[in-house]
Amino acid sequence: MAKILIIDDDNDLAAMLVEVLTSEGYQVEAIDNLSDGRDALKSSPPDLLLLDIMFPENPAGGFELAREIRASESTKNLPVILLTAVNQELPMDFSADDIDDEWMPVQDFMEKPPGIPELLEKVRSLLNKV
Repeated sequence: MAKILIIDDDNDLAAMLVEVLTSEGYQVEAIDNLSDGRDALKSSPPDLLLLDIMFPENPAGGFELAREIRASESTKNLPVILLTAVNQELPMDFSADDIDDEWMPVQDFMEKPPGIPELLEKVRSLLNKV
């Protein structure tokens, strides 16, 4: 059973994602802050990470954590999907087209709230590549 970690301060969305992904047979854990998320990545690395960008403690924290993940030998190959409302909150226009190895080193990007069929398709696809 694949393990999925969600790091997102939107507890309602995270709870819904836990329910959906658990019903699909995944082992899922949700964490609502960057510090505890970093600890979980170190202590028990998941098979896939759903990561928010903006956190109360750091509006760009998800971007920074994604870069840390790629720089670490133990997590550099971890599939990451950015799941965010950054484009709704700020006058930005981030998309999957912005994914690159240095600035946004993730496998995919989705706007909140995600379409469940699309999210499940992306999760399955990334986990099949692991």
